[in-house]
Amino acid sequence: MLNRIARRTDGRTWFISRARACASECSVGTAIAGTFLSLVFLGPLLPLFAEQGSEKLLEFRGQVTLPPGTVSRGRHVRVALSGVSAPFASQSWLDSKGRFRFRDLPPATYTVAIYIPGAGEIIQTVEITESFADSNHRVEKKFLFDSETLQQRARAVPRGLVSVRQLSIPDKARREYMKSMDRLKQLDVEGAIQHLQKAIEVAPQYSEAYNNLGTIYFQRKEYLTAEKYFCRALELEPGAFEPLVNLGGVLLALKRPEEALEVNRQAQQSHPQDALANAQLGLNYFFLRDYEQAVTYLQRTQELDPAHFSQPQLSLAEIYLRRSEEEAALRELQDFLKYHPDSPEAENVRATIEEIQRSQKIPPPDEQLPL
Repeated sequence: MLNRIARRTDGRTWFISRARACASECSVGTAIAGTFLSLVFLGPLLPLFAEQGSEKLLEFRGQVTLPPGTVSRGRHVRVALSGVSAPFASQSWLDSKGRFRFRDLPPATYTVAIYIPGAGEIIQTVEITESFADSNHRVEKKFLFDSETLQQRARAVPRGLVSVRQLSIPDKARREYMKSMDRLKQLDVEGAIQHLQKAIEVAPQYSEAYNNLGTIYFQRKEYLTAEKYFCRALELEPGAFEPLVNLGGVLLALKRPEEALEVNRQAQQSHPQDALANAQLGLNYFFLRDYEQAVTYLQRTQELDPAHFSQPQLSLAEIYLRRSEEEAALRELQDFLKYHPDSPEAENVRATIEEIQRSQKIPPPDEQLPL
């Protein structure tokens, strides 16, 4: 559902398409975390995966370039791909030339999590859609990281002692968990839920399984159920980032921004380099009409991930329009189209750009009224 927010200035009315107009449709995200994956995914307003056969499936190829000596011998870089608006998860490993590939992907928005042993994890949004595909239906992207980028952008992955809770999870529960990940790769959401339910039946202390269940129900827009699972995951592992940031997202979706604020603050403070944590805190301030703070964190989101699925450009554009800063709003809308040309909001954004541009044109001299 698209909401259209109107503002008046100089006797004219501007409309900007806003999927973010109500909290239940804000671009919050959730994270799947577990044995193989610890990455952000979700964005309930972005296009759902196409039905099988309705659109051509795409291939995603990439190459990761790291400074020499970053990864020690015997260790490997892992790449995890997750769906933003529908449950999907898959992973691959870099070959000797730093390349990876994912086949048969429905056109959609995804997140790529690149886990670099010894450095951490870098997460970025990728649009795997026709606008970015070549004639062979392949989308290719290169990821070039220098030492400074790794230091500034890599998100730390918990290391060290394994908790008593983790040690207490039986192999049977872990197998069910991994089966659920396989089901997500096949887009079998119901199958994934069944395996996760079996996992927590065997191991009620399995917080990662609760978090993943919450993620799936969030994507299905069953927000109260999602909230229950995220809260349970936090009870089992207080302070864990994934269920924390997810809880902040679902509280926004439930239109409870006052309650969400402290949760989203904690998430951003614990992971200041995480784009989702910054995006949700920025949106939280947006809903509370604290636009100065909103701009700070939405701009930070853009710095970390310019194509982020929360679409910070749209929220920033609305703030700028409310301030009568049309030029700034125009730049944000044009930037949005650069990264999201196939978004369902693209048509409305183009119309808004045209309206702003028309308003800025000075009539020819023979059409101007005399002073």
